[in-house]
Amino acid sequence: MILDYKKFKPIKTFGVILTAAGMFRVSLLLSELNASILNMPAIYFLLIMSIWHLVSGIGILLRKRWGYHLMKLYLYFMYLGIPIGTLLSKRIFAYINENDIELFFKGKEFHL
Repeated sequence: MILDYKKFKPIKTFGVILTAAGMFRVSLLLSELNASILNMPAIYFLLIMSIWHLVSGIGILLRKRWGYHLMKLYLYFMYLGIPIGTLLSKRIFAYINENDIELFFKGKEFHL
């Protein structure tokens, strides 16, 4: 089975968006670290979430198995964002299942 990389393009775009959002938020938080606008627990939470976005996006772009699992975990958390997050998660999960996106990640790729 030869993989059609056109099917992976929307997932790659999702990875780019996660990576860009993570980089933007980390840089924003580091620049605001000296400001007293945010309290420290909020900064820690936002920093952890930003790093999670960044790592997930990089894992998707590198097509690593852990990137695939982090993407699925991210989509499960998006289900809680009613109504838009739920709708997006359902559509992305349907796309993943219909197009066998798991095959694109390292460890599952094979060619005949």
